[in-house]
Amino acid sequence: MPQSEKFAAKTPWIHRDHLWAALLAVLLFASTPILSAAELKTETVRAWDRYLQWANAKVQRELSNPDVFLIHNSLPAAEKAAIQKSINAGEIAVRRMTGVVPAGVNFEVPSGEIHHWWGVVLLRNVSLARLLQFLQDYDNHAGRFSDVERSRLISKEGNLYKIFFRLTRSKAFVTAYYNTEQNCLYTYYGATKASSQSTATKIAEVENPGTPSEREKTPGNDRGFLWRLVSWWRFEQRGPDVIVELESASLSRGIPTVVKFMPGISSYIRSTPRETLESVLISIRDSMGKSASN
Repeated sequence: MPQSEKFAAKTPWIHRDHLWAALLAVLLFASTPILSAAELKTETVRAWDRYLQWANAKVQRELSNPDVFLIHNSLPAAEKAAIQKSINAGEIAVRRMTGVVPAGVNFEVPSGEIHHWWGVVLLRNVSLARLLQFLQDYDNHAGRFSDVERSRLISKEGNLYKIFFRLTRSKAFVTAYYNTEQNCLYTYYGATKASSQSTATKIAEVENPGTPSEREKTPGNDRGFLWRLVSWWRFEQRGPDVIVELESASLSRGIPTVVKFMPGISSYIRSTPRETLESVLISIRDSMGKSASN
């Protein structure tokens, strides 16, 4: 009998799931050196750039088609109906984005992974103008969005905003802080539709945040949890309500082989992009709900 099972048998007050959770925690800490440093390689960047070209082309096709515009308009009828039912009930609908890589193309990301998700929420009794005013108030994003610790508008030229965000992403045993700069360009399609694209031009992981020894790690030479980030937004006024879609693609390091065999750890690493997207949409829904009730 394996030693872990003997121990569990001798200590019946320990649930086997709890025992394995404790062992998993030990394994995670033991793997910390494996996850502590990564280098963004040229071939990884090339793969990201190639994927981003496909993603941008997809977005432009959808935005330019008046019968689509919103992603969920192009979904099969059953899935579209399910999503509509969810958002009508005040829920956030989130799906993994597929269909970006052209059919028949063999595409890989050497030493990296791309995480691409999209989500949708329905905001009740909110005007598009009020929503955009809220989103473009970049000096006050901190406190409104759970992963934004600091924020400020650096500059504005027409519909192009340059913004600073101190982002923090925390789950289980890992917390990461980033100083980021992002360019966000808004496009308007009459009075009822708008879109924007936000591209991170700088992502620097912060070491020892909030201490005298705080410093930025060299971008591309850090723990590799977030190397690239692009977000596409779509907004459509429908009567008294607004539909908001957020599509986000990010690049991280690949998961080391040893970690892939640790139950739950690889899924933990891959869950943060989806959970961050959900958190952003929930924050908007809740903030707009409060303003609508005042």
